[in-house]
Amino acid sequence: MKTLALVGRTNVGKSTIFNRFAGFKSAIVSNQEALTRDKKAVVIKKGNKIFNLIDTGGFFPSEKGNFDELVFFKTQEAIQNADLILFVVDKKFGLSPFDSEISKVLRKSEKKVFLLINKIDFKEGSVEDFKKLGFEDAFEISAEHNLGFEKLIKRILKHLPESETQEDINRPKITIIGKPNVGKSSLINAISKQDLMITSPVSGTTIDAVEFEIYYKGKKYRFVDTAGVKKKSKTILKEEKLSTSKSFSAIEYADLCLMVLDGSDQFNEQDLKLISKINDVGRSMIIVINKLDLFKGDEKKILERLALMAPYLDSYPKVFLSALQAEGLKNLFNQIYRVQENSNKDIKTNKLNDLLHEALEKQPLPYKSSFKPKIRFVHQGGKNPHIITMHGNSLNKIDGSYKRYLVKFFSKKLNLLGVNIKLKFLNTKNPFNTKK
Repeated sequence: MKTLALVGRTNVGKSTIFNRFAGFKSAIVSNQEALTRDKKAVVIKKGNKIFNLIDTGGFFPSEKGNFDELVFFKTQEAIQNADLILFVVDKKFGLSPFDSEISKVLRKSEKKVFLLINKIDFKEGSVEDFKKLGFEDAFEISAEHNLGFEKLIKRILKHLPESETQEDINRPKITIIGKPNVGKSSLINAISKQDLMITSPVSGTTIDAVEFEIYYKGKKYRFVDTAGVKKKSKTILKEEKLSTSKSFSAIEYADLCLMVLDGSDQFNEQDLKLISKINDVGRSMIIVINKLDLFKGDEKKILERLALMAPYLDSYPKVFLSALQAEGLKNLFNQIYRVQENSNKDIKTNKLNDLLHEALEKQPLPYKSSFKPKIRFVHQGGKNPHIITMHGNSLNKIDGSYKRYLVKFFSKKLNLLGVNIKLKFLNTKNPFNTKK
């Protein structure tokens, strides 16, 4: 699969262009300079063509940024790995000395470059000035108002080869979730055995959801690293609120969530909120307890703390590891494989109905007033989460405690470790009831 990289100085509209290509708000867009610190990537399908689009940090971040050298390195790395470079400049601002410097770097790379002259909807500036950069393929666009993209996309698709497989799109997404500074980006680095992410002891280095394709022992995985989610009281900047929203969206977009906890620290309400969010959305989950190098021998105590925090976590696998020392990765991937198998499992209707009868015999449905709800039959209504659809009479009268009993019973009997189970109740219509 070919890779395209968006490159340019800060605040020229790369993230807006990224969003326009992806067809959805996949990157945070803001007037604050140097907001994109890491590479962001998304797999895009246009007709019968599939390509990987990377958005990079601004080539020359503002002086206030603490990540200038790292951002510069990551952008150069993206250029080297790209098959086609989309060099973005700003017509409204005009030709900048930075643009000229970037163009020199791009020419040295000897990669194919498309020059994107953004913000043509503004009267300020001149398109002619950018001809001095010397790139043959130039496109006048407005990412904000979707101008010039049809011509650009046609030219890009013409440059790309035919797609050979749909495998890249169908591959499950594994999203890494957790509070700031629990080691999410370090975990990506340990898995990939290379510094794909910018890591830092300063919490909050990753401020957007970042997607990467990783090879591990001959298999491909799609991982999404998210910004650490802070408490609402500590989320002050608009961009921080947006990044929190991105993390929650990444949960909904995921097939499997790795909930990362810091085993060397106390778990708190924010950990529980994130776990509850994953559980409420219905995504599969693995609890990853990081920093094993700092708490060796205390696994039992940590499991006890988890049980006190959320008893329902019994149905999710726990993996102890040290991302820093790359310990425990084999067990993590064993659990990922197991949970993915469980997520895709087809459950026979006969088996579900046998389990239903067993559950009802063990703990009968209680009466509500003068009548008793009745579940007649069940079937599998969906996957990830596994939806067990129940048909019967007066099912709206079943209370929450009995529903929780059924979920726990089915989870245990089906042995679907890591997979969320949801119940759906449908009241059977009485064909002889003619009242409207």
